[in-house]
Amino acid sequence: MISIEKIAHILKNTNFQKEINHKAAILIPIVEIDDQLQLLFQIRSKTLKWQPGDICFPGGKVEKNDLTPQDTAIRETNEELGINTNQITILGQLPKFIASLGMVIYPFVGKIDSINNLQLNTDEVEDIFTVPIQWFINNSPKQATMLVGHKPANDFPFDLLPNRSTDWQKRSEHRVYFYQFHNHVIWGLTAQIIQNFIHTINTNR
Repeated sequence: MISIEKIAHILKNTNFQKEINHKAAILIPIVEIDDQLQLLFQIRSKTLKWQPGDICFPGGKVEKNDLTPQDTAIRETNEELGINTNQITILGQLPKFIASLGMVIYPFVGKIDSINNLQLNTDEVEDIFTVPIQWFINNSPKQATMLVGHKPANDFPFDLLPNRSTDWQKRSEHRVYFYQFHNHVIWGLTAQIIQNFIHTINTNR
């Protein structure tokens, strides 16, 4: 028979913090070019199955060998851009957030010593470019609304929900941000991270 003591014992010995299947970390790389602080972006390879050609920051899923999400961000930056780990200085961390598909994202901000000797992993990264941080401060993103719909399957038990008609659908929505810098369109998760970063540094300076 279940008891309060049994429930407490089960929960005490179940460390959900160790679950890594839905955790990822990214690095917001800052580099100084021509006396300006700039954000470094990468363009995803067009051969990738997931979001080919999109603009993003270096990052990826937390792996079992990563001691912390910060280690993930540094490792992924090294693997994708060829930046030595000793050339990355972590400046801080933004609040984690949950992406629309349920992935928990840990964003870190880091200073990159130089981008002169990058070795891009061409399987993942097609190219890189930089944008002055001041440009993002001066230019607010465009916004749009993304609608997400959930349609019941044929075996949905409407008989248990008499107040729901058979054509009922559950809908939700979230904001999508867009930055257009020259011929580059930075949008979606990356734009959301930028918007949060700019808001943070503007609010606290």
